[in-house]
Amino acid sequence: MVARCRIEGRNKMPRKVTKGLMLRMPPEMHQVVKDIAKEQGRSLNAEMVYRLKQAYAADGVKLAAA
Repeated sequence: MVARCRIEGRNKMPRKVTKGLMLRMPPEMHQVVKDIAKEQGRSLNAEMVYRLKQAYAADGVKLAAA
């Protein structure tokens, strides 16, 4: 449906601008993050973003609202 709307020029939803990142981490850490993400009802990506925001906030860094 979304693809057809784009083709027909009816896509009225604003698209979020995001940047990709390839991240390497130890397999054990990946499994822990994956498990916690599942427990929290978040995707692996959403969990990583959440955790990074928490860490930066703890350091007093203000990030733009997403």
